[in-house]
Amino acid sequence: MTENEKYLYDRFLISIKSGFESLEDIIDGEIEAVEDEGWGNEIPEEWLRKTITDEYQKHEVESKSWQRPTDTDKLHAVFDKLCREKIVALHNAGYTQSDAIYDVQDVWEDIEDSGVKPIGYCYYHGQDLERVIETGVLCIGFYGEKEKNEKEAIAIGNKVASALRDAGFEIEWNNTASRRIEVQNFKWQNVFTTDADVDEKWGYDRVIELMTR
Repeated sequence: MTENEKYLYDRFLISIKSGFESLEDIIDGEIEAVEDEGWGNEIPEEWLRKTITDEYQKHEVESKSWQRPTDTDKLHAVFDKLCREKIVALHNAGYTQSDAIYDVQDVWEDIEDSGVKPIGYCYYHGQDLERVIETGVLCIGFYGEKEKNEKEAIAIGNKVASALRDAGFEIEWNNTASRRIEVQNFKWQNVFTTDADVDEKWGYDRVIELMTR
């Protein structure tokens, strides 16, 4: 495997393990990446298709032997609980922290338009997802309703931390607004089903629905 093939392999393996994308979408994305990088002569499309398909099918087979609920299932339940407590809890929110904050603001406005006032938010973004798959540590960002209000932020952090502990997670956090909560020894186990299922289970509409009931 060449250096560039290894780079792509590591990348699409994370996409497969995240469980948020279909096989077709992952293949299309990697073919586009090869074209953008000008690696067409080095990396055949046939190799990409076969390697991604093999790894995707391997992941699907492995998922059938997972013990339920997985850590990912438990995290989903925690975020749903936080939403019911009027905390905007977003899964896979953009790719970076700035992306996540933008998404939070967008969802927050929709919730306020529905007549509900959120008290804070929490999230993990795409880079956090990559990190937890690679290292087993999931970072969760949080803050309160008002910007630069550390007291509110810490109060939300305590609510998030408490919900995670109640679900059986081991966390590290120094109880300040400047440090995100780290969930230790987190085993990310998720498998793609359908686009509709991903939207219904992980999408932002679910957050709005839970918070405005």
